[in-house]
Amino acid sequence: MSPVGRALRERFETVCRSELQRLRRKTAGLSDADRVQVDSLALEIAQGLASRLDAALDTRGTAALAPAVMHLFAVEPALEEHR
Repeated sequence: MSPVGRALRERFETVCRSELQRLRRKTAGLSDADRVQVDSLALEIAQGLASRLDAALDTRGTAALAPAVMHLFAVEPALEEHR
C-alpha cells in the first residue's frame, strides 16, 4: 500500500470509529457480540474503500489525482515517507 493509501486507510478508520461512537445511542439495543460484528464490518468496509481508492490512484495516469484526493479526505502521508 502506498503512503497515500496508508494515510487514507488511517483517516477512513478514524472517521468510521468516530461515527460508530456517535451512533452508540441508536445501537444501544445491540448485544455486545452484535456490536462487535457491526463495528468490525464497518471498519472492514472503510479499509476496503481506502484500498480501492489507493489502487485506483496507482493506475497509470492517475498519480496527478493524489493531491486532490488527499485534500478531499484531509489526509497527509507520514513525514518520513515524503523523503
